[in-house]
Amino acid sequence: MSRNDKTATITFHNSYNCGSMLQALALQRVLIDKYGADNDILDFSNQGQKEMYSTFWKVTGLKSFIKNALWATVYNRIQQQAAAYEAFEHKYFRLSQDGYTSNKELTATNSKYRKFITGSDQVWNIHCMDADDAYYLNFVSDSNKRYAYAVSFGANNPFADNSLKDHYLDLVKKFNKISVREQNARKWVSAATGREVSLCVDPTMLLSQEEWEKTVQLGSSPIIQGDYIFYYCFSISQEIASFLHQVSKKTGMPVYFFEPKEWALRCCWKNKIRLVKKYGPEAFLNYMKYAKIVFTTSFHGTAFSTIFHKNFWYIDSGHNDLSKDDRAVSFLTQLQLTDRYKTIPSLLRADLSIAPDYAQPDQALAQLREEAFEYIEGIVND
Repeated sequence: MSRNDKTATITFHNSYNCGSMLQALALQRVLIDKYGADNDILDFSNQGQKEMYSTFWKVTGLKSFIKNALWATVYNRIQQQAAAYEAFEHKYFRLSQDGYTSNKELTATNSKYRKFITGSDQVWNIHCMDADDAYYLNFVSDSNKRYAYAVSFGANNPFADNSLKDHYLDLVKKFNKISVREQNARKWVSAATGREVSLCVDPTMLLSQEEWEKTVQLGSSPIIQGDYIFYYCFSISQEIASFLHQVSKKTGMPVYFFEPKEWALRCCWKNKIRLVKKYGPEAFLNYMKYAKIVFTTSFHGTAFSTIFHKNFWYIDSGHNDLSKDDRAVSFLTQLQLTDRYKTIPSLLRADLSIAPDYAQPDQALAQLREEAFEYIEGIVND
């Protein structure tokens, strides 16, 4: 097949993070299955990403030494988790033939692909550990086409810093089409470039529960037996751990957490929070499907709670500046589910057994999907 037929996606596909991997898979499946695109995910992972997800961090002082010591107590779980992510990547993704670790290496892809898509996820967050201008497609030659699908800045506006503004403005202006995930991102790009910017849902939302269950082998029976509460996020604070313990005592259901490093670091056993025994996106979807209640502070925890029609609550821990970080609020507003966004004091007063009515959210999501599909079709046919 000639270069003119091929598209390449660059995203956080190699992150040890269920949301990142599942959004990468969803976009690729839509491109290939719905639109017949010949698509590869560029097998790119920079040094920052490798360090971010390494079993232990380089010891630079007492703090990092203590972290490593605590992580060593769950070493087998961390290794099991990493193996599950690697297995998922090789099982489900269609990757580029070669692997890449730098922008310089990525320039070779210009002779193999005609269209390059960045996104979704926080690929335009310039302050994350694995940030890289490769996700702004700086390696793509002007003879090829650049597209952004539902990219997120992770609440960090690169155009607000005068020392960085011109650099990122030059990169973004070269895009043929741009869509972002949140309202603030849309406002920032529009103000900086003067261009029309589309608002598209995260790729995970493009597939229904039934489509996800056909796409990923999550199992036909629950991994965890009995009723349970599932807390999903990359991190957990002492405040949230204490709250979850209170909910567990009140409901009589155990709480399960997904991240062994954070579980050990925050000594979650003190609040009787249990660590899951199986890892990877397949297990995550199983836990999500069969959970009685889901609590999350994660965008993708919110997304999959909605897809699977769960009784879920987004915990507003009070640490986010919503004028900048509107990732959860923007999404919940789009789906008319803002009543699921509550502070811990509000949650302690609420009847947590009341599940959302998904009639209106489903209608809103159907419309958002159509808008996203129209945008993707525009890329494929461009």
